[in-house]
Amino acid sequence: MIDEEEYVDIVDENDKIIGKDIKENKIKKKLISRNVVVFVVDKNKNLFITKRSPHKKTCPNMYDVSAVGNIKSGESPENAAKRELKEELNIQCDLEFFGKLLNEFYDGDLFLRYYSYIFLGIHHGDVKLGTELTELHKIPWKDVQSLVNNNKDKFTPGFLKDFELVERHLK
Repeated sequence: MIDEEEYVDIVDENDKIIGKDIKENKIKKKLISRNVVVFVVDKNKNLFITKRSPHKKTCPNMYDVSAVGNIKSGESPENAAKRELKEELNIQCDLEFFGKLLNEFYDGDLFLRYYSYIFLGIHHGDVKLGTELTELHKIPWKDVQSLVNNNKDKFTPGFLKDFELVERHLK
């Protein structure tokens, strides 16, 4: 579980670090921080889609990427991605970096701003959900776009934008 007093780096519009603050203040002040987004597939090319806990402050009960979370102040994106995979799915796997993009969206009254560092991993073993997630679905990659198109309101805004980047990269 993420400690609310944990510091995150604050970045400018060009993803240059300009300071640090606690996650709670970052949201209140509408500052930009960094997060990691991890898409995991299995050997059959099924994408692991998770459902966020109803207790999450942002996007509760919505479907999301395999693992997602803040990059702690001073932490590398790759180490953050590995940490989030361990916390949320209790797995380890090699990761391929796909790129980063600026995600800005409203979740109710909250305006969230992140530079998202996007990774893809392949995992063949068991998964054990952490406390921040309530469901795991393994969806054939070829079917994900149709599922998303028919259920946009059930997916986090970040998932929609991040999936688009990964889908373009894989084509």
